[in-house]
Amino acid sequence: MRGLLALLGLMLLAACAAPKAELDADRMGRLFVDAVQRGDWPAIDRGIAPQLMASPDHAAGIEKVRQAFPVDPPWSIRLLASQQAGGKGASGPEHAKLQYLYQFAERRAVVDLTLVPVGWRKVIPATAQTPRKESALLSAKPEPPASGSGGYEVVRVYQALTMSYTEVTKPDEASQAFWAPGRTAGQWLFLGFAVATPAFMLWTVVRVFRMPVLEGRLFWALACLAGMGTLWMDWTSGITGFLPYSLRLMGFGLEKGPSPLSPWMVSLTLPIGALAASVRMAMGRLRT
Repeated sequence: MRGLLALLGLMLLAACAAPKAELDADRMGRLFVDAVQRGDWPAIDRGIAPQLMASPDHAAGIEKVRQAFPVDPPWSIRLLASQQAGGKGASGPEHAKLQYLYQFAERRAVVDLTLVPVGWRKVIPATAQTPRKESALLSAKPEPPASGSGGYEVVRVYQALTMSYTEVTKPDEASQAFWAPGRTAGQWLFLGFAVATPAFMLWTVVRVFRMPVLEGRLFWALACLAGMGTLWMDWTSGITGFLPYSLRLMGFGLEKGPSPLSPWMVSLTLPIGALAASVRMAMGRLRT
């Protein structure tokens, strides 16, 4: 029992852990956003990926984002989400998707970035006597310096492929609240089924342990907590979807993304384990 509680505690801590980004991608992403806000076009041009630079409208698009930024620097910057995708064995090229929440004096904004790796550099950190030095862009990852020799750092170079700025207004944020008005009867009915699913599972577990004669009692008790397939709903829009090939425990999900503009997602699973256990117990009663 203690082991199970410890495992559940570790799972909860993992779910609540702050998102982490690849350090070089995060650093270069923040530097690129800072350059856009300041209108530093030499730094912007150095930070643009070749695919974006090839677009004739890239300058106008970046200027539109720059004008949306407040003039004053942000009070705080918080990483909301990070995803590394593509690369070896994947269908598309490697890229990093980053999402930040920028807090300014009188407004907040969500900034989304897509970065692509373009190479590597050897970097010698600045000291009190010498400035920071960087090598030319390298296509292959260089060997790290020998242990204890100091020398250089190996840094991966990322450039921006896409960027968007979305201001977080009070009406938009209020519309994503769970108890916001405008929910339909169908949405509340869906929520009722979602809450009833784990209740049915737990009630079936109790029935399994109360059954006078039942072979494989522990197996059936554990099976009661398993469900197949996931039916989900975007709680703001009411849009639903179904994932047939998923296995879930306890049958109910309620989660919200890290962004203030993320909707609540409600999900339930088909309680096939509890249904099978109910059929098994019904057959046992008929035999007696």
